[in-house]
Amino acid sequence: MDNKQPEQKPPFHGYQFEYHQPESVQQDVNVNISSNGNGKNGEDKFLRIVMLMFSAIILSVAMLSGGYVAMNVIWLKDAHTMNNLFPILIVVGLSYTVGWIVALVGIRVFHNLVLPYVMQAYAWMTLVGILILYSIILNRLYGQAYDIFSFGKYVIVMGGVFAALVGFHLLPETHNLRPFAVPLLLFNLAHLYLILYHYVFTVSVNFDYLPYDLLFFLGMTGVSIFMLIRVGVLSGVRSAINRMFESPPEPSTEN
Repeated sequence: MDNKQPEQKPPFHGYQFEYHQPESVQQDVNVNISSNGNGKNGEDKFLRIVMLMFSAIILSVAMLSGGYVAMNVIWLKDAHTMNNLFPILIVVGLSYTVGWIVALVGIRVFHNLVLPYVMQAYAWMTLVGILILYSIILNRLYGQAYDIFSFGKYVIVMGGVFAALVGFHLLPETHNLRPFAVPLLLFNLAHLYLILYHYVFTVSVNFDYLPYDLLFFLGMTGVSIFMLIRVGVLSGVRSAINRMFESPPEPSTEN
């Protein structure tokens, strides 16, 4: 007699479950998130390049225009520039301000890593321009071939160039003005030597020009020392710029 046992089948055998695996949905979500992230990164890279090119072009034009104006005032004495110095400086300052703002946004908002190095290179080029202008002005002061109005315009031009240098200094989050003070101090010593030689050992000197020599020397020396000792005047300006671009604090979820 055959005692054959019935075949054991698992429970719910043959029943079709209508069930969807969540892994595929999660995978689609991850794909969408990664694709959106890549799109945002690509947009940020494009904006960084645009900010770099835009700020570099505008600041280059402003620097070349400022150098042209300075040479016309100090060296060539062009009548058009001398008679319309203030409107011309306003236009040049406006172009510099626009380029400066674009560079600031590119560095602080879009975190462009190239722009700080470009601005540092522009700062060194500005320092070279200051030294060239200083040399020409020293020649004018030594030759005593200027009047009080020309002297005032020399001071205004040098002040504008120093303002551009300080602007480049404020763009990166960390920047040091001390290396820029060293060549200026050397020129200050050369200026002091010229004053001593001119007014002590030169017979045909006109002492009416001595106050202008001393005023320009003290002003340039004061700026150089200010850059060297870092008294912290610009720290407040940098802190204000940092606060402008700080992220707002996240609201607390605690009751």
